[in-house]
Amino acid sequence: MKGGKAHQTCACHSRSSVLASLIITNDPVSNSLSVKGCFELQEKCLQNPLENLELTCGYLLEEDVKCLSQYPSLGYLKHLNLSYVLLFRISLEALGALLEKVAATLETLILEGCQIHYSQLSAILPGLSCCSQLTTFYFGQNFMSMDALKDLLRHTSGLSKLSLETYPAPWESLDSLVPVNWEIFTPLRAELMRTLREVRQPRRIFIGPAPCPSCGSSPSEELEFHLCC
Repeated sequence: MKGGKAHQTCACHSRSSVLASLIITNDPVSNSLSVKGCFELQEKCLQNPLENLELTCGYLLEEDVKCLSQYPSLGYLKHLNLSYVLLFRISLEALGALLEKVAATLETLILEGCQIHYSQLSAILPGLSCCSQLTTFYFGQNFMSMDALKDLLRHTSGLSKLSLETYPAPWESLDSLVPVNWEIFTPLRAELMRTLREVRQPRRIFIGPAPCPSCGSSPSEELEFHLCC
């Protein structure tokens, strides 16, 4: 693992035959996560299936993501949270492999604020499209082009259980002076919604910057559609 000395919090919550939750957070001073090292500390616990994995804040190397995809205990994940773990520097093929591995059980996927670039997206789409149990998908605050977002939405056609999903504004609508150019963004968002409705009917969806600079709203369980102009 590159970077300075890591200051991590690693919490393990277990019950009889299932490890319910493993949470690894990072001290922003070091801005580094050591997945392998923390997993080795929990090696005994990880002999049991893991339901919830949270790795938040910092960055991962490619070897760390590969480590995630290779642990047998992660094959039954229901909730995967990588919020604000910076992924823009690495290939996401290993993350795609992990999604394929947990496709039969994964219910929540949070990739919020990972700064994923649209050029990386194709690596995770096949795995994502197989996650038939997915109900919640957070993908805001990533750098996506309009074409990439359309491709992403089309790959969710088989995810009939999705009940809450968030996506960033396409980079074509971003402005250096304000978070988003609403004159450009509004028709683009309408086009994205048309693209999505061609393959399935969304339930609760948020497209754009969060919180919304216009109305102040953020994605939530109560949200139906984010359609302010």
